[in-house]
Amino acid sequence: MLLQKNAIMMGRLKYFILFLCCCAVSVVYIINDSVFRIDLSAVGTYRHVGRLLYKPAAKVDPENACNRPPMKIDDPVMMSYYTKLPPPVCEGEENWVYVDNGTLRFSKSVVKKYGNFTCDFYNLVRVHEYDVTWGSSYVNVQEGYRIPSDFFKVRCKADGNHTYDGIHAGVAYTHDRATRPEVDLSQGLGGLSIAIMGYDSMSRLSWLLRLPKTREYFMSLGAIELESHNVVGDGTTAVMFPMLTGKAEWELPQCGKNVKGANPLDNFPFLWHEFKKAGYLTSWSNGLSGAFNWRMLGFSQQPTDFYTRQFFYAIDPSRSFQRECIGSERTIQVWLKYFRDIFVMYRNRRKFLFHFFAELSHNDNNKITKIDDDLKESVQFLHDNGYLDNTLFILMGDHGARYGKLRSTWQGKMEERLPYFSFLFPKWFEEKYPKAIQNLRTNTRRLTTPFDIHETLKDFLRFDGTGVGNVSNRGISLFKEIPSERTCEHAQISSHWCACLAWQNASSKDPDVKKALRFVLDTINNFTSGFREDCAELSIENVTTAFKLKSRKSNSEAGTDMLTLYQLTLFTAPGHGHFEVTVTFDKKQNKMATSEKEISRINKYGDDPECILGKNNQIKPYCYCNDKIKR
Repeated sequence: MLLQKNAIMMGRLKYFILFLCCCAVSVVYIINDSVFRIDLSAVGTYRHVGRLLYKPAAKVDPENACNRPPMKIDDPVMMSYYTKLPPPVCEGEENWVYVDNGTLRFSKSVVKKYGNFTCDFYNLVRVHEYDVTWGSSYVNVQEGYRIPSDFFKVRCKADGNHTYDGIHAGVAYTHDRATRPEVDLSQGLGGLSIAIMGYDSMSRLSWLLRLPKTREYFMSLGAIELESHNVVGDGTTAVMFPMLTGKAEWELPQCGKNVKGANPLDNFPFLWHEFKKAGYLTSWSNGLSGAFNWRMLGFSQQPTDFYTRQFFYAIDPSRSFQRECIGSERTIQVWLKYFRDIFVMYRNRRKFLFHFFAELSHNDNNKITKIDDDLKESVQFLHDNGYLDNTLFILMGDHGARYGKLRSTWQGKMEERLPYFSFLFPKWFEEKYPKAIQNLRTNTRRLTTPFDIHETLKDFLRFDGTGVGNVSNRGISLFKEIPSERTCEHAQISSHWCACLAWQNASSKDPDVKKALRFVLDTINNFTSGFREDCAELSIENVTTAFKLKSRKSNSEAGTDMLTLYQLTLFTAPGHGHFEVTVTFDKKQNKMATSEKEISRINKYGDDPECILGKNNQIKPYCYCNDKIKR
């Protein structure tokens, strides 16, 4: 009898579990006569929900008005997406030549293999941002030939019809670079050089997990890390413009491709222009997917003394961004060596260098694990040879991963907003400016943004003092103490990007959630409405999460005059586009609002919008080509 009862109970339990599973698969509800499918199983990827999702981390700083949420480097969900990858092996014959100290050297092993050989040298010439050519040749150059330009091609011949044709990079010693007058910087901070090295899609926690050797070594030298550094917008340009110009993209002249009246970025107020006037050598070293080229016009003239775009264009004209080897050398080794060689060739010159490598980690930041040893060795080379004795060295990420399954997790969402950023000063700098460094250390636990980095870098030309920063300023130098009451609103970070807000779960039955979803769909379709012959009208495929946040109007004194913010994550059809959108609802006026700055496309669109390339690059995240439906 007991066994029979147990069997009945087990049977009932089995059906109950099956019922719960079915309930967890989907719930359907109606919005304005349209059917939307809520995939609750997808909510499971957001490991924490409701109040616990954004609970402030008291251990960070209980006095701070803005606290990032508690996250773990070894979070089991995040670790399930982590893979350590070995460095690539570059196959094929060893490069016949290489550059050392600005001179061309012949490989001894190749000479031993083939005997002496002869080479012709061709300068790489930048025609414009999207085209290069080869200059006139220098015939029969010899071992020890001093290179006249940074990027070049060599063609070599040896006995027995053996040939070599390779593209190379090195730092040339030129009169202009070597003799540029340096101005008096007694009003600035120490006359330091500034060298910034950044990598795409690297959050703080991703950096700690994927570059442990580099990080451990950097910290052992006395590096200072920002722990609550928050982005102010979507993607790399939303970091670079505030950091390098002190302005957001929409505050600058129009520079988008296929946009009427747009112009290149030459006259934008980039910091490198100011540093060059002060006698600094300058660089902007980015690959083909450059922050100012992907959907923008780039530069009509080379913007800095050292500029690598033409080199990457020459080695990879297909723009596939996947090339890991240049001949027998790994691409990252070539890139890191070019960075180091600027210090070697111009040791005693002030420098403002910004080298940002996107191709390796943009699509998959696990790939950056391949370069941990290389990056650590490069930092160690600069330190051990004294090149950092008069240099502020910065290692950084622009944001966390923006696409894919990792980004679809709750922690991935938070990490996108919290990039890695760290400073290494010469030891004498803290002795000379103790209060400035004391404030910087305090600010590691305060809310910081790329606008603050801009103000900090400006201090090296004209120091504005220490003290306490004005909380009403969008950008505050990190050498001033950032007030603990600073919030995202003070820093002009929209709610969509703020990592320290206490969002709550929103009910799928809430009529205002349904209105917000309809508003989101209409907004996205409005972006492509002028290209309806090309781009399909989208519908909502399913909704994975919905959160809300009560917020008082910034111009309201009455606590009852409130706004409600909704943050919705949804898929659209056709094309399975994955979007995260923040909507502001003023219930008193019955108005909803959002903007492109508050819409994130969190999965790749690939070639979905290929029909509008060359017509309007700005709407690519929202366009699914009609001709793909017919295929």
